[in-house]
Amino acid sequence: MKKSNLSLLWVLGVLFFVSCAEEKQPPPPLTYTGENPRVQDPLSPEDSQKHIQLPEGFTAELFAAEPNIINPIAFTWDEKGRLWVVQSKDYPHELANDVGGDRITICEDTNGDGKADKFIDFATEQSLSTGIVLVKGGAIVSQAPDMVFLEDTNGDDKMDKRTVLFSGFGTFDTHAGPSSLRYGIDNAIWGAVGYSGFENQFGEKTVKFERGVYRFEKDGSYLEPIGQFDNNTWGMGYNENFEIFGSTANNNHACYVGIPLKHYEYLDKLPSWALNADFIQGHYEINPVDTIPLQQVDVRGGFTAASGANFYTARNYPEKYQNQMYVAEPTGHLVHTANIVKDGAGYKEVDGGNIFASTDAWTAPVFAETGPDGNLWVADWYNPVIQHNPDKRGMENQIWNADKGEGNAHINKLRDYGHGRIYIIKYDKGNDSEITSLDASNDEALLKGLQSDNLFWRTTAQRLIVEGDKTALIPELIKLANDDSGTDKNGLNAPALHALWTLDGLEALNTNEEAKKTLRNALSSSSYAVKRAAMALLPESIESSELLANSGLLTNADSQIRLAAILRAGELPESPSLYTEMEKVAKDAAVSSDKWLKAATKVYFRELNHEEVAAEAVEMIVPSAKEKLTSWKYTTDKPADNWVDSDFKDSGWKSGQGMFGGHDEERIKTKWTTDDIWLRKEVIFDTNLDDPVLKIAYDDDYELYINGILIIAETGASNDYKYLRVDEEKRSLFKKGKNSIAVHCKNTGGNQHIDIGIGKMGKVKVDVTFNLKTVPQEMAFDKTELQAVAGQTIEITLENVDQMPHNLVVVTAGSLETFGPTVDKFVVTPDAEKMGYVPNSRYVLGATKMLNPNESGSVIFTLPDTPGTYPFVCTFPGHWRFMQGVIIVTAAE
Repeated sequence: MKKSNLSLLWVLGVLFFVSCAEEKQPPPPLTYTGENPRVQDPLSPEDSQKHIQLPEGFTAELFAAEPNIINPIAFTWDEKGRLWVVQSKDYPHELANDVGGDRITICEDTNGDGKADKFIDFATEQSLSTGIVLVKGGAIVSQAPDMVFLEDTNGDDKMDKRTVLFSGFGTFDTHAGPSSLRYGIDNAIWGAVGYSGFENQFGEKTVKFERGVYRFEKDGSYLEPIGQFDNNTWGMGYNENFEIFGSTANNNHACYVGIPLKHYEYLDKLPSWALNADFIQGHYEINPVDTIPLQQVDVRGGFTAASGANFYTARNYPEKYQNQMYVAEPTGHLVHTANIVKDGAGYKEVDGGNIFASTDAWTAPVFAETGPDGNLWVADWYNPVIQHNPDKRGMENQIWNADKGEGNAHINKLRDYGHGRIYIIKYDKGNDSEITSLDASNDEALLKGLQSDNLFWRTTAQRLIVEGDKTALIPELIKLANDDSGTDKNGLNAPALHALWTLDGLEALNTNEEAKKTLRNALSSSSYAVKRAAMALLPESIESSELLANSGLLTNADSQIRLAAILRAGELPESPSLYTEMEKVAKDAAVSSDKWLKAATKVYFRELNHEEVAAEAVEMIVPSAKEKLTSWKYTTDKPADNWVDSDFKDSGWKSGQGMFGGHDEERIKTKWTTDDIWLRKEVIFDTNLDDPVLKIAYDDDYELYINGILIIAETGASNDYKYLRVDEEKRSLFKKGKNSIAVHCKNTGGNQHIDIGIGKMGKVKVDVTFNLKTVPQEMAFDKTELQAVAGQTIEITLENVDQMPHNLVVVTAGSLETFGPTVDKFVVTPDAEKMGYVPNSRYVLGATKMLNPNESGSVIFTLPDTPGTYPFVCTFPGHWRFMQGVIIVTAAE
């Protein structure tokens, strides 16, 4: 009996120690060196790994680290499944060195233990390497000012030839150059560039581009700007449907490119109604996992160094992680899950938390991408100095100084050049990949690769087929493209999608009759992605125009399909059937209520720009509610289709006074709380209006007709009145005698209001004009004290020569201490961006619009009669505390 009890105790003791061992142990303690700044000491890769926090069921496994990998900035994989890492020790200062400090290393796990044990330096002594994509014979690498092809001519895994494909990337700021290179499903190379920008000549065409995403041919024969972003850009990615997304470093960590820039080439500049890249982020804040003091410049507490915009495009993780975007934020020591959900014809982002976050202040994820094993891989820069130019103002323990070296980056002895880690995020119920490598000579394996559940293997197989010019596979590719049985519940038929683009890469869609038939059939595929691809691949011919017009896609119930169809219609020749269908589209209420469909329709009909003018330049003819009480006929029930016509009978509509709106505000005279409102009124002009101006305040989208003709339509909101000069070709519609005005406004969320007046251009009368500029890289105005007299009408012009968006907002004397915190709370709200980050505050005397880099604007307003010190600030998130100035207003004599 005693022996039995002793045995039981022994078993229980073993189980106790086993259970204790299995419990998660606290991470190793952090140690620090120095004061002001007090800097954490680095941890070993194994100890730092223990500080990483992940969702339930996930682990982060170390694949490679120093001394083999240092400062990893980008990576990719080859068809053998080997990792290629760009190590950038040149960043941020080394621009003029004869021998570069960057290298590209091939990392391989030869014994299957999950860690790299073989390292081959493919290229050494490289300069400022920031992105990589593999093609036949080597790697295309971004090395500003150049895009280069590093070639291995003899197959020994060593670069022995360097060819500049093209130049043109700016180098004045090394953290604003090209990045995020990847092979596109369209067989082109895609990438991103920050505010250092790009300019070069391709044939007779000059390409100039600032901040955003682009694509180029593998031989460097052209570069096409795709999406223009509003600040420094380090992220470009696409989802499994081949829709284009990106991220910017500051405050816009989720961007969607719904209408590529090429569709606006008929215009000199993007009009105010245009939509190209939509900033769809659903939240401001990041969520670091500890109280580590953040080292950030602006957008403090938010995304200020967001990098990467890659999707998880495999099936190893649970469904909620699939086809979602992952954005690294090194200053927050995390990788964020940006859940991308449909929103009309576009998308919006919903905060998905973090998939990777660390309490180690050195941990600095800069890149995350889906690997050949079906898992996310993370590049950890591992460095105590992340920011290019930190700013000590208002931040404790900031590692900062104002001395700048090459590359426009501050000089800091604490920048580290001896650490770097690569992690693999694995799910405990994930499976091993069925494919571990592809042989370019094995056609059967390549076809199998096209049908993989991992986008990496699909695009790799596609690339190898196209690069090998494997025309013998065309019949099998046609079978794949015609097979509609592979469409999943999300509308993805990946094998058919990639088969279509592979046929295009082999030029079979131009030469093979069966392939042409397959393309036509694809227009009626059950797959959303395949239909989009089929439209994009239609040849530009009358036959294609008729095919599209009769396909039903222009009126498809899926608004995202409609967007693709309308955009393609705008590129095809205008056949009679296509024109007839587009006339129907233009009158469809579902189109006018969706900002993307509305903009695409304007592009089809080649609508022009609208110029905004100063209020003081306008002489009002038909007053707005701000001048006097004005009466309108209105309805909130959808009217007949001819409601815009001059002879439409609106006697059954209600009468109300402007402004119409849903929120409690003194200027709201008639309540409007439904989604839509339609307004009409008749006015009489004594003469023709030669230079008419529309005065309008709106929230949200509206369209305005004169005598049955659409004059203007805009999306978004303007709390204050805007004065829009009517396009020259439409001015004749404002004729002498009776005219009808018809307006439709739609609330898309939040507050709502609408009011309209009509005026004509007069002469601007100002007493004094001040010309200001922003100071590059310093969050400052070049003039911080202006002198004026009480009661004067003043104009302030602002030229934004910085690389960040800025505005100028003038507030009443003594109000800044109240107004500033109001801005802090306002900028994190959903309405902030569409209102230009200017809250509807009674303290605001006047404000410019939010000016993108290299853009100018002005504000004209009349100073109060009370002398005093009137502050002006920039209200972009995180800026108002630093970008300040004052107008010293003295009494009138």
